[in-house]
Amino acid sequence: MAITVSELLERAKKPGTEAALSGTAAVLTAVGTLIHNGKEFPVGTGECGETTLKLRQALNDIQWWKSEGKYGWLEKI
Repeated sequence: MAITVSELLERAKKPGTEAALSGTAAVLTAVGTLIHNGKEFPVGTGECGETTLKLRQALNDIQWWKSEGKYGWLEKI
């Protein structure tokens, strides 16, 4: 499902909205502000939300072998 930049910025205004990014190190971090055409757009409250925190914890649990994960991503060597 694709959305336009305008739709994304409109959704970002809503208080319950969350956005997160994951990089090659597989760390999940909240996005507090989007920048488009030099203008800043806060995402929701600008804070890390409940869903992002739950996803981050689930990922950390897999990385630290506290959870097996569902897809066999890790293998001890």
